[in-house]
Amino acid sequence: HAVKGGVCIRHGGTPKRHNCNHEGCTNHAVNGGICIRHGAKTKRCKHEGCTNIAVNGGVCISHGAKRITCTHEGCTKHARNGGVCNSHGAKVRLCTYEGCMKQVVNGGVCTRHGAKVRSCKVEGCANHVQQGGVCVRHGAKPKICSHEECTKYAVKGGVCISHGAKVKICKVEGCTNQVVIGGVCRRHGVGPKVCSHEGCTNQAVEGGVCIR
Repeated sequence: HAVKGGVCIRHGGTPKRHNCNHEGCTNHAVNGGICIRHGAKTKRCKHEGCTNIAVNGGVCISHGAKRITCTHEGCTKHARNGGVCNSHGAKVRLCTYEGCMKQVVNGGVCTRHGAKVRSCKVEGCANHVQQGGVCVRHGAKPKICSHEECTKYAVKGGVCISHGAKVKICKVEGCTNQVVIGGVCRRHGVGPKVCSHEGCTNQAVEGGVCIR
C-alpha cells in the first residue's frame, strides 16, 4: 500500500506515526493511543513458553516470523524503516541524554542512561533476557554465525567478527581492540565484569559467570 508520496514503505514512503498520549512520553503509540510502556496491549508469540511480541503469523522472530530485508543491493540486514537498514540510511532515534549518540531503547533513552530492559525471569538473576524470558546463563541459546561450518557466536548481521561483523574499535590512538563501553576497550579504561557467583572474583566470560 502507498503510504506517502505514492510509494510504499519499502520504496521510501514514511508512515504517519502517533506519539503516546501519556503526558511527557515521546514513544510511539501502539494501540489505544498509548505505547507499550504505558499499557498498550500487544500480541504475544503463540509458541509455548515464549513471551516475545508476535511480529507476524502469530509468532516472534525467534520462532519463524519473517522480516523485510534491506533493499540496498547486496545487503541482507533487516530493514528498519524506509525499506533500509541502519547502515544504509534508516533513521533511528538517539538517546536524549546530552552528548549521547546511542540508539533509544525505551523512554527516550539508551540502556546506559536509564532505559528499562527485561531481566531474566529466574529468581535473583539480573541478566538481560536473550530468548524465551531467560538469559544465556539460564538456558537462552545464543545465535551462531551463519557462515558455513562456523561455530562462533554471531555478533552482528548474523555473522561473527571473523566473517564480517563490524564492531566499534577503541578510540585510543593505535588501539585495535573492540569497544566495550564509553568508546574504549577494557585495556584503556573499562574494568572487566566480575563473576556474579557469590564470593567469586574471577572475570565473567558469558552469562555473568566465569569459566569455573
